Amino acid sequence: MVKLTEGIVLAKARASDLENVKKLNCWGGGLTDVSIFQQMPNIEVISLSVNSITTLEDFGFCCNLTELYVRRNCIASLSEVWFLRNLPKLRVLWLADNPCAAGDNYRATVLRILPNLHKLDNIVVTFDEVNRALEEGDELEPPINSSGIYSNGHIPNNNKDNKENRDSSMEFMTLDETNKIREQLGLKPLSSDKLSPAKHKTISSHKTKNASILSAVLTLIKELDRDSLEVVANACKDRLESL
Repeated sequence: MVKLTEGIVLAKARASDLENVKKLNCWGGGLTDVSIFQQMPNIEVISLSVNSITTLEDFGFCCNLTELYVRRNCIASLSEVWFLRNLPKLRVLWLADNPCAAGDNYRATVLRILPNLHKLDNIVVTFDEVNRALEEGDELEPPINSSGIYSNGHIPNNNKDNKENRDSSMEFMTLDETNKIREQLGLKPLSSDKLSPAKHKTISSHKTKNASILSAVLTLIKELDRDSLEVVANACKDRLESL
């Protein structure tokens, strides 16, 4: 096992402490343990291509991360991308040449989980591509982290009702995400009390799709000029009138 240590990080970044490190390049070092990133919330750019990393879990602690380069590592499960879902500033991800990137639906599945990416594997992500990904990307369960907890914060249940409990956890996670977006828009949060158990399963998929689309739209709106915003506003008005 080759571990990335605090000493190596500070030497490469020429920094006095971990909190001051903004960029780090450890290309081709044969690294297997990069848990040091759990202590680096301010890092913005990480380059760790051509190593032997097997999980993305440690990067989930880097709340200011904007670019992550982990090409040619040993990440086997595409579910690992879930660990990056709560990184609000992540815009660039290079995950190609990992075992998890071999599937035909790889790109659409990654964008379904991370619809706010601007670039994936050095290819620009378009608004239309994100929309297609939300429809066509595989719906993956979140992985279990090193603490034995799902990456969405729920503890797995090993009894015969395990699948039902995981489905329920996913639904409540979606409700939480939806309420965060509603809060940004100045709307009152939805209450799970008002949804009967029978309705949860029917509504879950629809909520997941809507929450992901809305998150992507709110991000892309910031990039539009005045003329484009007027087009969007008119389209929204027409859509509301048709409902």
